Amino acid sequence: MDRQQVAEAFEEMADLLEFRGEEPFKVRAYRRGAEAVRRSPEELAVLRGEGRLHELPGIGKALEEKIGELLDRGTFRALEELKRSVPAGMEELLAVPGLGPKTAARLYRELGIKDRAGLAAALEQKRLRDLPGMGERREQQLREALAARERLTSRHPLSETLPLAEALVEEVRRLPGVRQVAVAGSIRRFRDTTGDIDLVAEAADPEAVGRAFAASGRVSRVLALGEVRARVILAEGIQADLWAVAPGGFPAALHHATGSKNHSVRLRSLARQLGLTLNEYGIFRGEESLAVRSEEDIYRHLGLPFIPPELREDSGEIEAALAGQLPELLNPADILGDLHVHTDWSDGQRSVDEMAAAARELGYRYLAICDHSRSLGVAHGLDGERLARQREEIAAVNAAHPEFRLLAGVEVDIRMDGSLDLPDAVLAQLDFVTASIHAGLGADRAIQTRRLVRAMENPHVDAIGHPTGRILGRREPYELDLEEVVAAAARTGTALELNAQLSRLDLSTEHLRLARERGVQVVVNSDAHGVEGLRNMVFGVRSARRGWLGRAQVRNARPWTAD
Repeated sequence: MDRQQVAEAFEEMADLLEFRGEEPFKVRAYRRGAEAVRRSPEELAVLRGEGRLHELPGIGKALEEKIGELLDRGTFRALEELKRSVPAGMEELLAVPGLGPKTAARLYRELGIKDRAGLAAALEQKRLRDLPGMGERREQQLREALAARERLTSRHPLSETLPLAEALVEEVRRLPGVRQVAVAGSIRRFRDTTGDIDLVAEAADPEAVGRAFAASGRVSRVLALGEVRARVILAEGIQADLWAVAPGGFPAALHHATGSKNHSVRLRSLARQLGLTLNEYGIFRGEESLAVRSEEDIYRHLGLPFIPPELREDSGEIEAALAGQLPELLNPADILGDLHVHTDWSDGQRSVDEMAAAARELGYRYLAICDHSRSLGVAHGLDGERLARQREEIAAVNAAHPEFRLLAGVEVDIRMDGSLDLPDAVLAQLDFVTASIHAGLGADRAIQTRRLVRAMENPHVDAIGHPTGRILGRREPYELDLEEVVAAAARTGTALELNAQLSRLDLSTEHLRLARERGVQVVVNSDAHGVEGLRNMVFGVRSARRGWLGRAQVRNARPWTAD
């Protein structure tokens, strides 16, 4: 588990304790522990290995032991016992935004509400408004919060499904007789949320592979098991489907299982116009099976160039292919630098020198250190004086490595009125300024839009970080007029960030295409808080491809110039 997951476990413990009405000091201890873990400048596993977990503020012997359990088992005994003592649906009820543990406890005691379904029914029946202190306005707020939570949890964020799918691929690859296996479906198309996990495998005995997959220790329930397909529910609560095919059938099966459905329907219609039949088994002219040794062959038989999986959404890609106008999409090798990373000067885990060394190892030509500005106290943000000291450290790295450019930057907070957290005189001394919203996320559409537009009108701002503030599966984008934001970016020459963290992938595909159409530059950034985080970039590239972006639209696919 990483720091965020450990912190979330402690927050869950605090919520359940508060729901139970336990002593406030116990609740506070877990909340302080969660905050200390989030702010830790080092990985918990490293601190534990060196016997230094107790150095984190608020982490005593009891919480230190629980961190150890979380790192070893993914949970801890006290939390498991507490979960068994509350109604089964209470955890999902507590996840509704704005519904705190005390309110949840009250609703349970007075109305018998113990899960989201119960809350939805009570809201439909207007039973909450008569409770003292609730009323119609509070009832409407909870109705909106419940609807928002349902939207967030109806699909799984890619940050959950992609690592799990990759682990499943490795397990299936080791099964006897498997020749090749790949992720398909919406994960292969790199949609930011997915309904389930789709895998395609080629094997000498497909049925045996399906049986072995269904018998895996990861599987909690088998939904269906046939000669070539196995459909299961994993221990994580996510559905996974494996389609195993005989040798020779892999390319057609992978293409079919990748989708999207609408893309496939359009291709089948095109095939019929050519007197062909396209299905999951291949492409045919009457009884004759045409050679399909790769997905490229399918498109070739249809008179089309290869369409990459990220574009297969029936959103204009077939028309572009027919017209010979498919975009040349961004590739990982096109990225020359990363313009948004953090160090241990704020809430990062590694030093300036360590982050620069890791970037050079990746072959980058430049890297921008963009630690948080002063108002983000939880991240130990920098003021002008500390930024000046950091620039001296950056200059020393540049002197030692003249072939590489380390840029002095900042992630400056945007205040509610659109002004910035640091004075222009400080920003003017920096190479790259990313401006971001971290507070006031609940402001209305007009205010949020004006905040970003005014920030972009500051001549020192080079890019807007994670522009919509979304966290997939946890937080919806804040209210924003993206049309106006993109227009302002085009007018001011400000880049919009595609934040490559799997939990964000912000901007969305729709907004990336809008930026492309309006001639707005996008900067694909890892937002790394440690060395491993630099590898987020590959996720950003995949997401950029979904937005039809190529090198021409991506700022950090070009050599660094201080324009």
